[in-house]
Amino acid sequence: MIKAIVIDDERASFSVIEYLLNSLCMPIKLAGFFNSGENGWNAIETMNPDIVFLDIQMPGTNGIDIMNRIKDKYKGEIKVIIVTAYDYFEYAQAAIRLGAKDILLKPIDQKQFADAIENALGYHFTDNELFNSMVEYVNSNYSGEIILKECAKDFHTSPQQISRLFKKYLNKSFISYVNEIRINEAKNLLRSSKFSIKEVAFKIGYNNLNHFYKNFNKQVGMTPKEYMMEKGKL
Repeated sequence: MIKAIVIDDERASFSVIEYLLNSLCMPIKLAGFFNSGENGWNAIETMNPDIVFLDIQMPGTNGIDIMNRIKDKYKGEIKVIIVTAYDYFEYAQAAIRLGAKDILLKPIDQKQFADAIENALGYHFTDNELFNSMVEYVNSNYSGEIILKECAKDFHTSPQQISRLFKKYLNKSFISYVNEIRINEAKNLLRSSKFSIKEVAFKIGYNNLNHFYKNFNKQVGMTPKEYMMEKGKL
């Protein structure tokens, strides 16, 4: 499941975002609401969210400050969606230059919200229920054994049909998507410094450590150890 947090000094923003995620049946879990920039930054460092909904204008540490920190430390690994009133649109454009994925203008429109999520994640929520279910299944079960043939049986379809859907909507294979989700979670776990590289590999569904190293290097462009050193975790 994709993990998101909301950093906004208005509680109503959290309620609206929560409602929209539920109504659109998106595989995203809201893990917390933080009503100040500093509290939000502390949450980012401890929770390693995949998506941050960030208000641009808050007392004290504002959205631009947070964006600068995210850019310096996470280098695009955390997807940021700016939430703002029109009065602060110029500030939001500055955040886009710092790497934010999209801007949501208050009051948040459902279509605008769905487009922003899809832009941040890099894939579309489609009208194909089988594909949407498969994506949600992988996002929720990547830590276990995922075999295309067995998934096809569980979803009463064929491996070929699943492969066609992933190629059509994501332009990648089913296995490539599984590995992508696993490696993204591996990066989150490695940044936390709570687990060894071997423990991380097993936590995300790799029983073969060499296989984990190969896929990590292919996707990230460096070894897990090099990644930890770059993030200051070794």
